[in-house]
Order: sequence, then C-alpha cells, then structure tokens
Amino acid sequence: MTIALAGIGQNIMFVFGGLALFLFGINLMSDSLKAAAGSKLKSIIEKSTNTPLKGILVGILLTVLIQSSSGTTALTIGLLRAGLMTLPQSVGIIMGANIGTTVTAFIIGLPIAKFGYIFLAIGVIMTFIGKKKIHHFGGVLAGLGMLFVGLEVMGSGLKPLANTAEAEQMFAVFSQNWFLGTIFGTVFTGVVQSSSAAIGVLEKLYALNAEGIDTITLSGAIPILLGANIGTTITAFLASLGGNTESKRAAFVHVLFNVLMAVVFLIILNPYRHLIIWFEETFLERYSMLSIAFAHAFQNVTMTVILYFFINQMIRAAKYFVKDKEKKHIPDDMFDEKLIDESPTLALEVAKRGILSMGAVIKEYFDLVKSYSFKDNSNLVDEGYTLEMITDTYDIKLHDYLIKISMAGLDKNDSAKLSRDLDTIKDFERIGDHLTNVLEFFKERYSESQLLSEEGTKDLTELYDALDGMLTDALESFKNQDVELAKKVVKTEDLIDELEEKFRYRYIERLKNLEITFVRAANYPDILANLERIGDHLMNIVSSVIEPMYVPQSVIVPKPHELDKDV
Repeated sequence: MTIALAGIGQNIMFVFGGLALFLFGINLMSDSLKAAAGSKLKSIIEKSTNTPLKGILVGILLTVLIQSSSGTTALTIGLLRAGLMTLPQSVGIIMGANIGTTVTAFIIGLPIAKFGYIFLAIGVIMTFIGKKKIHHFGGVLAGLGMLFVGLEVMGSGLKPLANTAEAEQMFAVFSQNWFLGTIFGTVFTGVVQSSSAAIGVLEKLYALNAEGIDTITLSGAIPILLGANIGTTITAFLASLGGNTESKRAAFVHVLFNVLMAVVFLIILNPYRHLIIWFEETFLERYSMLSIAFAHAFQNVTMTVILYFFINQMIRAAKYFVKDKEKKHIPDDMFDEKLIDESPTLALEVAKRGILSMGAVIKEYFDLVKSYSFKDNSNLVDEGYTLEMITDTYDIKLHDYLIKISMAGLDKNDSAKLSRDLDTIKDFERIGDHLTNVLEFFKERYSESQLLSEEGTKDLTELYDALDGMLTDALESFKNQDVELAKKVVKTEDLIDELEEKFRYRYIERLKNLEITFVRAANYPDILANLERIGDHLMNIVSSVIEPMYVPQSVIVPKPHELDKDV
C-alpha cells in the first residue's frame, strides 16, 4: 500500500513538474519573442487603426508572434487605458488573438516533441552569445524545447495515473457530462492563466487512447476546450482593472465572445463532434493530438467569421453593461484632422491638452518607480511596462499630429510654439525611458536579493523627493506657462546635480569602508545617473517656458555623463 501511494505521489509530481516546465517554456518563448520584436509590437498594433478586419489580421499576426493571446489582449487594453485606441479597433484585435492562439496547439501536436532536448540545448547555448538577436532567438528555442520536455515529463506521469480505475471513472463522467467538462476547462485555465497549457494537457490525455488507455473522448474534450477559452479571459479582465471605461468594455467583449462560442458549440455538440471525427478519420491518425488542435482552431475561426458581422451589436452590449463613469483620457478631438483644416491654431491648443495628458502619465510612472524602488512588487513591473507603452504611443501620435499641423501653415509665433511642443514630447518620452531603466535596475536587484543599504535608502529617498517636487512644478509651469515656477525648476535641477554627485561619492566611500559589497550595489550609480538625467529633461521642458526660442544645451554640447543611451 505504501509503495502504491509513493508511486502515485511520484506520478502526480511528474504531472505538476511537467506542467511547470511547460508554462515556463511558453512564458520564455513569449518574453523572448517580445524582446526580439522590440518596439515593432507597438507599431504592429498601430496598423490596426482603420477597420475591424485589419484588426483581426493584426491580432492573429501579433498572437502568433508572441505566442500569447493574453499578451496581445493586455497590450491592446494598455492602449485603451491611455485612450489611444477605440473600442471598435480593439474588438478586431481581440477576435484575431483568439485565432492566433490556436497555432500553439498545432505546434504541440506536431511530431517534433522528440527533438525537445535538442531545441533546449541549442537554445541555451545561443543565450550565451552576446548579440541580442541571437540571445533572444535562443530564448525562443529554449522555451520551445522546454515546452516539449514539459509535455514529455507530464505524459510520463499522466500515463500511469490515467490507467487507474478512478481516472477512468472521472474521464467517463467528463465524456458524458458537457457541463462539468466546460466548468473544469474554465477553472483549470483560469488557475494556470494559460489556455495553451490546458489544451496541451488535453492533447496529451487524448493521445493516450492510442496506447490502449481509455481517457477523454472527443465528446468530453470539446466542452473542456470551450471552457478553456472562457478561462483565458481572466487575464484580460485582470488587465482592465484600474483602467478606464473603454478597457473594461474591451474585457467585456472578450468574455462575451468566448461565452457565446461555448454556448453555440455546446448546442451543436453532437454534429460538431461528428465533424471532428470525420476530419480525424479522413486526414489524421486515430487519437491524434492534432485532432484537438483542429477542433480548437475550427471553433475560434468559425465564431470570428460569424461575430464579425455583429461587432456593432457586441459594442452596444458592452456600452450597455459598462456605463460611462469618467472623462476620456484624451479628448475625442485630440487627433481630429478636420480641426487642422478649419483652424491649425486651435488644433495646436487642443494638442497641448494631449501633451499635458502625456505629462500626467509620466507623473504616474514616476510615482510607480519611486514606490518600486523601496519595495518589491511584481504587479508594479507589469504596470510600469504598460505605462512605458502608453508614453511611447503618445510620443508617436502627438508627433505625427503636430507635423500635420505644421504642414497646414502657421504664423511665426505658432511655428515656434509647435517646435517647442515637439521638444517637450521628446523630453517626456526620454523621461519614460529613464524610468524604465530604473525599473529594470531594481527588478535585477530584487531577483538577486540586492537590497539597498540603510544609507543608500536615505540618499535615494532625498533624491526622489527633490525630483518629485521638480516634476510637479515642471508640469504646472508648462500648463500655465508660469515663468517664475519654471525658474524654480531650473534651480532645483542644480540641486539634483549636486545630490547625484554627493550620493555617488557616498556610495564609493561605503565601498571603500567595506560597508557594502560591490556585487550588492553594482548598479546603484546607474540608478543615480538615470534619475539625474530626468532632472535635465525637466529643465529642458521649462526652459522653453522661460525662453521660447530655447535650444537644450544637451543638444549642442552634452556633458560626458549626460550622454543619452536610450537610442
């Protein structure tokens, strides 16, 4: 009895260990693909601004690229939170993401799992190569290899467990009760937050039938598939929390789409099952993992085609259930090109409201990074990357809009104002880059348990407090064109320079006195340097308030330690 229990415990450990490897592999693939694509992800989303059909195509492409429908949806909701994408545009991307995510199921079902260890070995070797592109693609290969290794480990545990009387009874219940299967698929996917993982387990279980082990049938697998689609909407829902009305409506549409899919295919469960059986018998082997992948793709593609003609109705439903409770982050006329034709001067004034909104995002990002600098919180990292994306999108949108205004014809004063606004946008964008640098420096420190020393904490707190006041004054000065407040900001910039130099010296003294180790505080000077550079960009912003024709000195002759490394 004891031996039998030990064997069961070991098999369960294989299942959960394999699942952990699978999930880590999926995440590694996704993160590496995102890193390899870089800023192209945002530009890809930008191309979805015309029609829902284009949004669907972009959603498919983006999800295939980053191997995560949840990641695509989170990126889209980030843009909605900024008010830089409309709900109709986002619906197309969300529907396309549901199709794109089916590619993972086909990859899992391909007969290449035996090469998992080879992929993993080659990928790990590539990650040691210095070139970024090779490093990132090595991560993709390593993630793919880990995915297959995880499946193999999971399978070695599932096989003996599935061969027990209890498991056979459970599979029989799922095969006969579509409701329980749907609930199980929803809950399991919601817990692991990966429909790919749920479908991977399902494919592996279904394939065991070919080895004479009675597991899940197609009648039982299809409801679990439909439940997995509902469960994956939890990620979008979480991403919308704290966001604006439009982002919550997008999350509602995502849930509505997948729930409608489940309802439709459960109604036609028997004919749908016969279709999948026919497809399997005609084109595949019996109990092929690709049968599950085909079922997953068929239901997602079919519902996308059907609901494409009901996008407006889905949007109306979202607006009905999620009421307007707030002002939009950016006014509707922010990028209205008709306004440029009617009055370029008025369009320039409206654009300033967008610049102020961008400044508000920077202030929010600064407060987040300041908080994260003193306390580890992984949720702040994700939110920080969203704010970085929002800032970059503001930069692109506002820059393009101002260029269009300049082409409409402005007088000398308005032309000078437009030029200053372009500089301000770029300074805000650079501040966002520096905040991201600091965020990643602390992320690295926390991953290696490199906490700040007591003296380091005091110094950094003083520097943050000075910068906080400077940022607040700079935003107020730009908003009201307050020259006196701008002069105060310039004086504060001198203080920031002094503090950075003094705290760098103190850091060196702590090293010399062996109060800290070099490894423990390796990136502390880089953190100070990035914060000091934020002060320089704030001075650039207010200097144009003091002197309208001001040209930032860093553009003419930058100081050695002030050279920007953002580009």
